[in-house]
Amino acid sequence: MTTTVGDLAALVSARLCHDLISPIGAIGNGLELLELEAPARSPELTLMSDSLSAALAKLRFFRIAFGPAEPGAVTPRDEAAQICAAMFSGRFAVAWDAAGDLPRPAARLACLAILCIEKSLPMGGTLELTTPEPGAISLRALGRRTAPPGDLWAHVRDRIPLAQVRPDAVQFALLARGLAETGGTLTARFDATTAEVRIAVPPPVLTPPLAEALP
Repeated sequence: MTTTVGDLAALVSARLCHDLISPIGAIGNGLELLELEAPARSPELTLMSDSLSAALAKLRFFRIAFGPAEPGAVTPRDEAAQICAAMFSGRFAVAWDAAGDLPRPAARLACLAILCIEKSLPMGGTLELTTPEPGAISLRALGRRTAPPGDLWAHVRDRIPLAQVRPDAVQFALLARGLAETGGTLTARFDATTAEVRIAVPPPVLTPPLAEALP
């Protein structure tokens, strides 16, 4: 088995998220003890608690979006909905309304697409994710104004190379790579206030050992 640079990057992302969750969780335990001893919840404790929750939500979301996507792994619907609700609780809100659990590769594409759409709504908005049929993921967002970066979306949809990948746009490059690896396709449509993105993912291909084990 050959490990690519992209595979290593995903593994590094997963390792960082995994190793950071434990100490951040320990901070949360400390905050709970402070709250028990305090006669009333102070603004300082509230700020620290809210920041801690935001940090944990980001780590859990980034682990799906930037971590490895094993073909046999599954992302439960309720878990994804909870993560998205916690991750996007400010001016950009996400409702994960998938009909059921998603294979991890499909969930990874969906999370990357959410980040791409967020960047295309500079003034925020609301996004709803649904799965209208097997293998299809629909993302519809409404905001005050859309500003989709044309070169980045062209890279995702049409595989047009980027001259440079900026850190704040790495989700577009990873989404394009993920679609190529899974054989998926993406369509995107924007008008003044709405964004509609649809991802079609073919059924996962059985690995040779599993295929041989089936009757």
